[in-house]
Amino acid sequence: MIFRLCTSIALIVIACLSWIGAGAQERRGTIVGHVADTSHGILQGARVQVQPTGQTTATDNQGQFTISGLPPGKYTVNVSYVGFAPYSTEVSVNGGEVAKLDAVMEIGKVNEEVVVKAERQRGEEEALNRERTADNILQVLPYDVIVSLPNTNIADAVGRLPSVSLERDEGEGKYVQIRGTEPRLSNVTVDGVHLPSPESVRNVKLDAIPSDLVESVEISKTLSANQEGDAIGGSVNLVTKSPADQPYLTFLGMGGYTPIAGGRSLNQFSSTMGQRFGADHRFGILVGGSYDWNGRGIDDIEPSPGLNGPSAMDLRQYWYDRTRFGFGGTMDYKISSSSSAYMRGLFSQFKDDGQDWIYSPSFPDGSSSFAHVTRKPAQRLFSVTAGARHELSSTLLNYELSFGQARFTGFSPTASFDGPSGIQFAMDNSDPFVPRFTANPSIFDPSQYTISSLRTGDNHTFERDVTGAISVARPYSVGSHFSTIEIGAKVRDAHKSQLNTQQTLSPNSSFLMSSVLGSFTNPDYYFGKFGTFGPTTDYKKIIAQFNTLGFSVGNVQRDLARTLPADFNTDERVAAGYVMNTINFGNARVQAGVRIEGTQDSFVGNQIDLSATDLLKSLVHVPGDASYVDVLPSVQFQYRFGSDTLLRAAYGMGISRPNFGDLPPFVVFDPTVAAGQASVRAGNPNLKPTHAQNFDLLIEHYLKNVGMIQGGVFYKYLTDPIYENVITPITSGQFAGQLQQSPINGPRAHITGIEMSWQQRLTFLPGLLNGSGIRANYSYTNSSASFPAGFGRTDHVALLRQAPNNWNFDYTYDKKGISARMGLTHNDANIFAYQFQDGADGGIKGPAGDQYLYPHTQVDAQVSYWIPRSHGLQAIVSMLNLNNEVFGFYNGSEQFPVQREYYSRTISLGLRWTPTSERSK
Repeated sequence: MIFRLCTSIALIVIACLSWIGAGAQERRGTIVGHVADTSHGILQGARVQVQPTGQTTATDNQGQFTISGLPPGKYTVNVSYVGFAPYSTEVSVNGGEVAKLDAVMEIGKVNEEVVVKAERQRGEEEALNRERTADNILQVLPYDVIVSLPNTNIADAVGRLPSVSLERDEGEGKYVQIRGTEPRLSNVTVDGVHLPSPESVRNVKLDAIPSDLVESVEISKTLSANQEGDAIGGSVNLVTKSPADQPYLTFLGMGGYTPIAGGRSLNQFSSTMGQRFGADHRFGILVGGSYDWNGRGIDDIEPSPGLNGPSAMDLRQYWYDRTRFGFGGTMDYKISSSSSAYMRGLFSQFKDDGQDWIYSPSFPDGSSSFAHVTRKPAQRLFSVTAGARHELSSTLLNYELSFGQARFTGFSPTASFDGPSGIQFAMDNSDPFVPRFTANPSIFDPSQYTISSLRTGDNHTFERDVTGAISVARPYSVGSHFSTIEIGAKVRDAHKSQLNTQQTLSPNSSFLMSSVLGSFTNPDYYFGKFGTFGPTTDYKKIIAQFNTLGFSVGNVQRDLARTLPADFNTDERVAAGYVMNTINFGNARVQAGVRIEGTQDSFVGNQIDLSATDLLKSLVHVPGDASYVDVLPSVQFQYRFGSDTLLRAAYGMGISRPNFGDLPPFVVFDPTVAAGQASVRAGNPNLKPTHAQNFDLLIEHYLKNVGMIQGGVFYKYLTDPIYENVITPITSGQFAGQLQQSPINGPRAHITGIEMSWQQRLTFLPGLLNGSGIRANYSYTNSSASFPAGFGRTDHVALLRQAPNNWNFDYTYDKKGISARMGLTHNDANIFAYQFQDGADGGIKGPAGDQYLYPHTQVDAQVSYWIPRSHGLQAIVSMLNLNNEVFGFYNGSEQFPVQREYYSRTISLGLRWTPTSERSK
C-alpha cells in the first residue's frame, strides 16, 4: 500500500516537472525584490501586492520576494509593513526577463519621534507582519521578543502565546500544550522538518533547547496541505538563524543567584555572528551558539493523601546541575537572482545531573526510610537540512533532504536505607497544603538508618529520521483572478529503539547511614516548617563502602522481568503527497488543498516466560505491524476589510499517531507491586491514530501605532483518542489474576475554545509614559472525553492537559535607551492523569480522584539599558519567578496534595555586546 502511494506521488511530481519544462517556454516575466528599512534592516513578512493583477506575496527571512507569471507590461508594486509608511512604485516587466526592485520602507508618521527602535520593538513588528501575511492562523515569536524575558528554554518562551499552557519541571517549562491538547497531539519541527524525540514518546521536551538558539518560533494553529498533518493541537516550528547582507555580531554573558538550598548560582553565554560575502553577496553564513549552567535547588514535600489526612509523606531535597548547550545556523549560496541552495541545522544537548535526598516517614506504622538518588540523564537533539530553491520561468521548484537524530542516555542509581520503626508522630493537618508533623525520636538521626540496597543500571532511547521532500508551485490566472497551484511530496523514514538494564546490589556487610554522610544540610528547608533538612549522604562514600565491604547481585530474575520486555525496536515510514491551490477574489483569498499520508509501522516487542529458570533464554521477540492511509483536506479563507482588518476561517483534518513505545507487543511484570494495583504493563499493537476535525473563525485588526486586536473561536472533534493507562483484569495465561495497564483507544472527545489578544504601543500617552506598551492574551477552553469500556468509570470529564483559563499580561517600556518588560503568566489547573474509579471513597473530588497539575501564575521581568558611547554594550537585569510560584500535583481537589515544590526567585545580571545592532534613543 505504501509502495503504491509512493509510486503515485512520484508520477505526479514527474508530471509537474514536465509541466515546468513547458512553462519555461512561456514568455512571461518576473519581479524579484528586496524590502528593507532606511538602515538596511531586513523586513520579513512585508506584504507585497502587484496591481492590476492583484497578486500578493510576503517577504522571506532575507527580506526577499518573487512574483512570477506576469505578462509583459507596466505594474504598480505596493508594499506594506506594520509600523512603516506604505511604499509604492511602478515596474516594467518584459517577457522572459526578471525585473528587480529594492524597496526602502520609512517609519510611519505615528512613529516619527522614534528614530531608531529597540530590538524587541523590531521583533514585535516582524511578528505582527508575518502573522498578517500568513495564509493560516499563525503566531510568531522572533528572537528579539524571546530574549526580552528570562526564557531559559524554548518552552518557556512559547508558553507566553495565546492558548498555550506548559507542563513544567524543575522550575522550567518542559512540554507545550496547545489549545487544550496534551503534548502528544502537537508536532515540533525545525524549518518545517519533523524533529525526533529523545524519549519513547513522539512529543519533544523543549527544555532541551536553549531559547536563544533559534531565529524565531512559529506556532501554526491551523495547517495548510503543505505542512505535516500530525498536529491536532498545533505545530511548533523552530526557525534557524540565517545571514543578512549586513554583518551581524553579538555576545552575551550572564550570571545569577537563587537563594534556596544554601544558595545556587547560574551562568549563561551565547554568541551569534554572520555575514554575506562575495560579488552581489552571493554567499552567506551565520552561526550561533549557546551555553548555560543552572544550579537548581528544590524544596519538595509529597504527601500520600487520605480522607483523614496523609498516611505518609516524602520530604525531598533536590540539588540539580542543569547544563544546556547547542549551536545552529545557516549557510546558503545564491546561484542566480532566482535560485539558491542552502544548508541549515540545529544541535542541542541537555544534561540534568543531580542529587535527590528523600526522607519517607510513614505515620500509621511509625516507620521511616531514606533514599539517595543520583541522576545522570542526558538528551541530545540534532537536525540538518540541505536543499535548493529554483525559479524556472514562472514555476518555483523546491527540494531538500534532512537528517534528524535524538538520543537519551542515563539512569538514576538509588541507594535505599531502612530506618527506625515505632516512631511516635504528632500530626497537624490544619493547613492541608503543608501537613506538619513532629516525631519522637527524630527521623533525621542517621544512626537509625541501615543500608538496604543499591539499584543501578542504564537506559538508552534513540531515534533517527531521514526525510526527503520536493514541491513545485506555479501561478496562473482564472479570468481576472490570480491563483497559485502547488504540488509536493515528502517521505520520512524513522527508526526508534529503547534498551534498559538494571541491577540490584546488596552489600555483604551492612553499614549505617551515619558512616557515609555528606556535608549538605538545609536549615531553611520549606520555609523552616520542618526544621533543618538533613543530614544527607555522599554518593561517592556509598559506592566506596560497597566496594570495601563487597556486594552481591540481588534477584536477577526480578530485574530482568522489569527491564527485558521494556526494550523495543520500531520502524516507521510516512509517505505524503499534497496538492494545494490559492486563489484571490478581490479582497478574499482562499487556500484549499488535500494531503494524503500513508503510514507503515513495523515493530518488535519482548516477552518472557516467568516460569523459566533462565528468563534471558526464555526471551521471545514478538513482531507486529500496522499500516493506514489518511486523507487530510484543509481550507483557509481570509477576507480583508481595507488594509488593516482581516476575517479568517479555516477547516482542516489532523492526526496524531500512537507513541512509538506503546505499539510493540511487550509485557512487563513487576512482582513488587502492591495488591489491587496493576503489576503488568503491556503494549498495544492495535492502537489507532487519533483523528480530529478542526474548525476556526478569527478576526484581527492591526493598529496604526503598531499593535493588533484579535479574537476568535475554535472547535475540535476527536475520534479514537488514546488513553495511556487503562487498567483491566487478565483472565488467562501466565499472568491470570493480575491487573494489566496498557494504552487503548476511546470513542470520542471534543474541545471548544475562544482566544483573544491585544498588543499595542501606547505612544499617545504624555511625556515619558509614551514609551509604554501592552501585550495581553486570554484563552478559554472546554473539553469532554468519552471513556472506553473497561476504564472503570462512566462520567465525562475534561481531556488531559486541558486548562480552562490561560492568560498572559506584559507591560513593556522602551525609551531613552531603556528596554523593559514585565510578564505575568497564568495556566489553570488541568488533569495530569486519569485515576478516579466509579465508587471510590470521597468521590471524584476526593483523594482517589484524578491527578491534577496545580494552577500556575508566575511573574518575570527584565530590564536592559544601552550604555552611552559604549559601541553597542547593553546591561541586563533579569528576574525569574518573582512570586516564588509553587509547582506540583493534587488528587481530586487542592486539599489533597501529592506534591508541592518551590524553586525560589532567580536574579541575574549580564552584558550583551552588539556592535552592529541598532539602539533606541
